[in-house]
Amino acid sequence: MSGQNDPKTTQERADRTPDDHVEAAVEGTFPASDPMGTIVSQGARAVPPEELMRASDSKPQHGDTATLASRFDGMESAKLAMEALVRDGPVDRRCAHVEASGGGATVRLSVPHSDEGRLGDMLRRQPGRKD
Repeated sequence: MSGQNDPKTTQERADRTPDDHVEAAVEGTFPASDPMGTIVSQGARAVPPEELMRASDSKPQHGDTATLASRFDGMESAKLAMEALVRDGPVDRRCAHVEASGGGATVRLSVPHSDEGRLGDMLRRQPGRKD
């Protein structure tokens, strides 16, 4: 016989598994970290987005902060330097700014005093600096 209805063969071959068994196995498993919401007003997250974003426009308070600034030969190199510091520093994106100035651009960072030396060294090593 062909063996298509043999349970052992069906379990080993996904293409021979009946669709209703596949759907039952997959139901509710994706995405595991963020289950589907059951009511439209609540959504899938435990905290409404408005609550998460409430203080997004305010800068974090570090207490004693230092300002680091460095000039770059263009906006592109300044933006790349800022992104590198945000990613590798890490520096809070809300405390990092790029400003056009003359023929180049300036990166300004507001950082805690405890990180001033380390982040200053990182800023000085970025390519495209004019200083």
